[in-house]
Amino acid sequence: MAQEIKNTFLKSKMNKDLDDRILPNGEYRDARNISVGRSEDNDVGALENIIGNDLVTGTDIGNGLTVIGIYAENAIDTLFLFLTDYSDSNPSNPTSAPSTSKHYIYSYNNSNGNYTLLVEGHFLNFSTTNRIIGINLLENLLFWTDNRNQPRKININLATSGGLSTAGSGPTYYSKEHEISVAKYNPYKPIELYNRVDLVALAPTANSFEVSGDRVTELTPFIGATVVSLENNIEGLSYIKVSSVALNLASTATIITVSPDFPGGALTVNSYISLIKSSMSNKNDDANWPGDPDFLEDKFVRFSYRFKFDDNEYSLMAPFTQIAYIPKQNGYFVNGDEDSAYQSTIVDFMENQVQNIGLVIPLPASGTRINADYKISELEILFRESDGVAVKVLESITASQISSSVGTENYYTYDYQSRKPYRTLPEAQTVRVYDKVPVRAFSQETSGNRIIYGNYRDQHTPPASLNYNCRIANKSSNGAYNNFVEYPNHSVKRNRNYQIGFVLSDKFGRQSPVILSSVDLGKTNNGEFYSGSTIYSPYDLLPSDTNVKNWFGDVIQVLVNEPISSDINASTGTPGLYAIKQQATSSGEGFAITTGFVGVSPITNTTFTFTLDSTAYPNNVNIPQEGDSLRGAYEDFVVVTDVTNTVGSTYVVTTTGRVSDTYLRTDNLPINTPDLKFAYKINDLGWYSYKIVVKQSEQEYYNVYLPGILNGYPGLSGLIDPESATHSVPGGVDNGLFPTNEVNLTAHAVLFNDNINKVPRDLVEVGDQDKQYRSSVTLYGIVTNIMTSASALPTNEQYYPRLDYKGINALSHTSTAIAPAKDFNMGFSDLTTNIPQGNYGGSVPDSTQPLNGNKVFYQIDTNPLIARISTTEKGIGATADTPANVLPDPPSMLPFLAVYETAPFESNLDIYWETTSAGLIVDLNAAVLEEYESISGLENFSWDFDESFVFNQNVTDWFGLIDATGQSYLLGADVEIVSVTDGAGNDAQNLFEIEEGANPGPNANKFRILYKGNGIVFEEGSKTLNVYEFDLKITTDTGFISTITVGGEEAGVGALKNVTPSFNTIAPVTVNENDRVIISAATWEAANPQNGSSIDSGGVRNPQLVYRFKAAPGSSYPDNWVMDPTNGELTQATPANPVGSTSRNFQGNPPGIYSIILELIDANAEEPVGSVSPAFNSIVETQALDVRITYPQVNSGAIDNTCIITPTEITSSTAAINNYDRGANPDEPDESDVWNYKTRIYYIANDPPPNTTVDLNYFIGNGVDGTQPSEHSTDIFRIGTEAHKEGTIVLTANVYGPTISPVIPMEGRLHSVSYFYRIAPDLTDANALNPAWLPVTSSLDYNSTGGNSNNINSPDEDLPDPGNNPIQWLNPDELWLQSVRAFDHNAFNATRGIEYAVVLNGAYSVSGVASGQSNATPWSWVHADDLHYPTCVPWQGTNLVTLNGVGNLFKHYRSAESTSRTTAVSPIPTTDEVWSDTPYGEYINEFYTTSAGNVSYSPADTAIPYINFTLDLTNITPNPDKWTSFTTSAGLDLQWVAGFDGSGQKLFTPSFVGAIQTTSGIDSEGLGQSKGTLRVYRKT
Repeated sequence: MAQEIKNTFLKSKMNKDLDDRILPNGEYRDARNISVGRSEDNDVGALENIIGNDLVTGTDIGNGLTVIGIYAENAIDTLFLFLTDYSDSNPSNPTSAPSTSKHYIYSYNNSNGNYTLLVEGHFLNFSTTNRIIGINLLENLLFWTDNRNQPRKININLATSGGLSTAGSGPTYYSKEHEISVAKYNPYKPIELYNRVDLVALAPTANSFEVSGDRVTELTPFIGATVVSLENNIEGLSYIKVSSVALNLASTATIITVSPDFPGGALTVNSYISLIKSSMSNKNDDANWPGDPDFLEDKFVRFSYRFKFDDNEYSLMAPFTQIAYIPKQNGYFVNGDEDSAYQSTIVDFMENQVQNIGLVIPLPASGTRINADYKISELEILFRESDGVAVKVLESITASQISSSVGTENYYTYDYQSRKPYRTLPEAQTVRVYDKVPVRAFSQETSGNRIIYGNYRDQHTPPASLNYNCRIANKSSNGAYNNFVEYPNHSVKRNRNYQIGFVLSDKFGRQSPVILSSVDLGKTNNGEFYSGSTIYSPYDLLPSDTNVKNWFGDVIQVLVNEPISSDINASTGTPGLYAIKQQATSSGEGFAITTGFVGVSPITNTTFTFTLDSTAYPNNVNIPQEGDSLRGAYEDFVVVTDVTNTVGSTYVVTTTGRVSDTYLRTDNLPINTPDLKFAYKINDLGWYSYKIVVKQSEQEYYNVYLPGILNGYPGLSGLIDPESATHSVPGGVDNGLFPTNEVNLTAHAVLFNDNINKVPRDLVEVGDQDKQYRSSVTLYGIVTNIMTSASALPTNEQYYPRLDYKGINALSHTSTAIAPAKDFNMGFSDLTTNIPQGNYGGSVPDSTQPLNGNKVFYQIDTNPLIARISTTEKGIGATADTPANVLPDPPSMLPFLAVYETAPFESNLDIYWETTSAGLIVDLNAAVLEEYESISGLENFSWDFDESFVFNQNVTDWFGLIDATGQSYLLGADVEIVSVTDGAGNDAQNLFEIEEGANPGPNANKFRILYKGNGIVFEEGSKTLNVYEFDLKITTDTGFISTITVGGEEAGVGALKNVTPSFNTIAPVTVNENDRVIISAATWEAANPQNGSSIDSGGVRNPQLVYRFKAAPGSSYPDNWVMDPTNGELTQATPANPVGSTSRNFQGNPPGIYSIILELIDANAEEPVGSVSPAFNSIVETQALDVRITYPQVNSGAIDNTCIITPTEITSSTAAINNYDRGANPDEPDESDVWNYKTRIYYIANDPPPNTTVDLNYFIGNGVDGTQPSEHSTDIFRIGTEAHKEGTIVLTANVYGPTISPVIPMEGRLHSVSYFYRIAPDLTDANALNPAWLPVTSSLDYNSTGGNSNNINSPDEDLPDPGNNPIQWLNPDELWLQSVRAFDHNAFNATRGIEYAVVLNGAYSVSGVASGQSNATPWSWVHADDLHYPTCVPWQGTNLVTLNGVGNLFKHYRSAESTSRTTAVSPIPTTDEVWSDTPYGEYINEFYTTSAGNVSYSPADTAIPYINFTLDLTNITPNPDKWTSFTTSAGLDLQWVAGFDGSGQKLFTPSFVGAIQTTSGIDSEGLGQSKGTLRVYRKT
């Protein structure tokens, strides 16, 4: 009984490594379509069928769509499929998919068979070249990445919330990039603390105007708003306010009344006017206001917001507002506030009077669309105090609340009523500045509930710098800006340094680092000087520097000189701009509109109508096109769906929403300036928004509120005699003289209360006896006290801590000593005396009032601290000296408010603070372009630079300059190349130079770029490396500097072009199958190949050339042909060297004409990219070339050197058929007559080995069959001098029966012609010097004569076959017989020559019955010739070669092609001519269609390959006779049928001949499929 083996497979492990005999239990060797359970349940080890595949029908997969990603979620038995029909031609630098392309995400539920469309639209931007790399499902969120777009996700439940959909009909839940991106929309714009409305004035009066329609409800909240108008020169300084809003019942217009009246009278009709009102207010007079009136009083708060999305994710926080603060009394000192300030050292009204704030929150779409378009579910309003880091939430507003509140508006106003926040955000949220979602990711995976990205690019590459300047200026109140209303008390601090930068962001919050200005030097614009990105705000020098009454505060003005730009380049990481200006029509900027439609709004909710100003501005005609985007009124952009040219230059643009009012005519446009508008192409990942940030490290400081400052020293220290200047008058404590002449050199001020801490004493390294201490605090004078006259009260004025000769730097003061008043000898008693009358003496009248020290220093009686201040550069304060000319009431300084400012604390943190100056880049660029003074572009800039260029050759034509309006700039400018970099970033400036056109002349104000190199080659990698980017610095005659970057475009401007390589014509090539080299390297060298460069490399311009070839159309070549790519040598396999051939018994490539295309490729390219010059890739130069593989010639030593056509005697090459022996009675036939057989052996061989005799024994008995009657006699004849070593030899066995006299009947008989061969002996092998002869078999015959009989002997295997019958002819007739056999050397597969033995066996003749005819002498001989290069073709006594012309091809006629290889066509039409190299029809291997033999014949359809053909004897002069039959002398047209393949080579069928004789009347028995041809001629 066999042993039983059991295995439980519990390990569930397949093991193919170990031998079966030692395979551990629990493992298995192999399994197909099963799985082994690995659970810990009771089914462990169980075998289960693996689930197979089912064909799902009813999908659109394969309908032009490609699946680029698939994910199976087993938990819900669902597949997710990503499909597209778009293939990006440049996946390494992706372009957006066209709107006509198809992109889908489907789910397929295996349980119910539902095939559900989740998302569709070209915004998906899929491409078959960027497969979906990572797909994961977390709960209901489907994440994916493709390294083409940013990582994305959808909520599969929400995607199908509208029901099942099919392609083309939905769904619509996700329709934009920002709805599916993992990174969420970033709210870029801060909350606004003002409301503004722009109106068109109608029916104006001195104090009112109207606007069309009933807008009372909308405009009533603007009562009290400031009225401004640029066009009417009304600024905020006019302090014109809206006093009422009412409806004009007669006109149904809304009347707006103002107070006071307009300063210039009634407004201009149809002019723009704006109403601006702060949303911050005080509610002390509103008893019903529910807020906390004291909550904000001591707080400096900022506000922001963020969005919550439908997947419970949050956006980043928007920029915070500036501090919502307006001081009480609006910041003014009133009603003794100055006295209170120096008495208390604080300003108690500097508290926040703001109680209620309308937070105007910008929305990314209208209120009704924020959920549909941005998937926003809530709005969170954020709150932060200035001295805290915590961000708190005031309130969360749902999307539905917003929708019902604002409707189609895109601003939501939250009424903040001084309520406390209800929760604090975690720290992780407060420091979150971006979503940390990569720009592109090459891998994605999950861990727990987290998505992990790998191999990613996490940020965009920003511009290195921007072109802008900055200055400190007074706030403008002309309406161009709103900050004078929004932040009425905010101002840039003076005596501070500021560094202003830009931060760019994409729509998803990926921010750039701070970008600074590229401008190092300042510039002047409209008479004002602007610095670079770092500026200093100085104190005023003179009272005229600032008109305090009209001063709203200082701001930083940023002058952006040129638009922000960025290219889209995936390799460098630059994302381009989100909104790219459309310039499809002209090179100018945008499209210029006229000032038409005045009084009628050209904008509706879905249309925008404009008239193109193409006459004045023909370069600014880039009107919107379908699919473009325009700035939207309630969303960032709306899409153009239609553009209609209604009449003339007027167009109606239909959009998906209302366009922005920026498309109205521009307010107050300067004369001769185009009113430019723009259409855009959207690039989702481009730079979207900007915000301006400021680095200001000089932070906290103090204002020191002083009770006056004494300029110099007190006027009393005792009493100075004004005449003698001595202390001659008693009084007070005599402490000696104070220093004299200290006015404007030293000052003194009392310190008390908080000022003691603001100007602290230095207590480091002091002794115990020290009473006076210096202070290291730097002081800047702000307000100084003054005494104007003897009777005047003290007052103050602004102090200007600058001196003209010191420039803009502030003058600082420091306290050299601080001590109690008494320690300075300035105590109350030191400075006070009662002066009796008459004690002055001299002419000075007596004083009637005591001099009180309390008038000099505040509260001197308390012995306060006094600071002695060094003011050596510029004095401050009031003097206290007693001038002689002001007696009898000499004044002392009286205390009054003076203010010092301490130097700020300087932070070491390198931090930029965000401002509320933020917006869309597209709006900033549009504004810049409207006022762009500099050069914005180049005119007629055409680039042409290829490798043939030489030194000083221009690579551009003359180009001009274009200003911002798109017009030619003709005022003169200087153009300088500041940098040139190649594609690898290398400096290439030395290769190029700018040339300026002569002025005057046709090229005045024009420029061109010259090449200054010494030659260049387009090489491998040049497509990306030799791409030059130029930075041109253009300085106009007005001094404005622009930088224009041109070039750097692969296959475009700046790129080096390739020139087609060249070589001289290579003549057609003829080789044979034994020639290994077809085209030699020397042949190529003689053809002078060049790569198109102007550089000579060793005399030949040929670096990095690659040589290739391919088949010409419709042709082919042997697969063993190989070309050396380095020198062009083309070789083939040969029988002697079959390298490259796949044939086991390779006999050489088939002869024929092979049409190929020679290719010379430059730039080391394996595959040519282009064939048109010039190009930006490798280029191929081609030449058609015919390579003719001819048949190798037979070595001359193997063939006859004489041509016997009519033999007359026996020679070494011929033999007479022996006479019939008449015996004893020669005159009468009798029994003594005998047949006297003759056998002739003709052989072709090398010389025999030494000491070897060539006799019968050399052949007979050594393989040659010599059996015949006893009376047999044998002769041996040698043909040639050596064995057959190459080529195709043809052997003709010929019999000639001549005419004899007298005329008697004759008979002749040829028993057989037998063919034997052997490989020539190896003379070095003594044992094989005489190898046996072998019969030549059918397979060795060139036409496979004999077929499957394997016998080629004649006439047995010929037609017609006489059998054993004698061939008779009647004198004076002639008889000709010819049997033909041909052998190709390669057929024997031998490396040495082939030796042949041809046996004419049993030839005899019989004379007629008449007597006296013993001279009847038929002749026989064998002739050896070259089949393909014949020189001797015996033809009935002539040489057919001579008649046809030596070297000429032989003309044949052929029939139409057929599918039959045996059917005869008779007669053959004479319409189709073909030509061959031999007249032996059965051995024709290929035909040509021309007599020159340069075009091979091949059938039009290889499925119909067979033709009948016959030799055209009429083409030979004189015309030779035709061959006949045995029985008649009538001429026959010998013909054959053969098939030919697509290359023109004869077809062979196993066991049959290749060419079958189809001569009429010859093959009556149908034996021709294996027979040769016996040629018979009976000449009568």
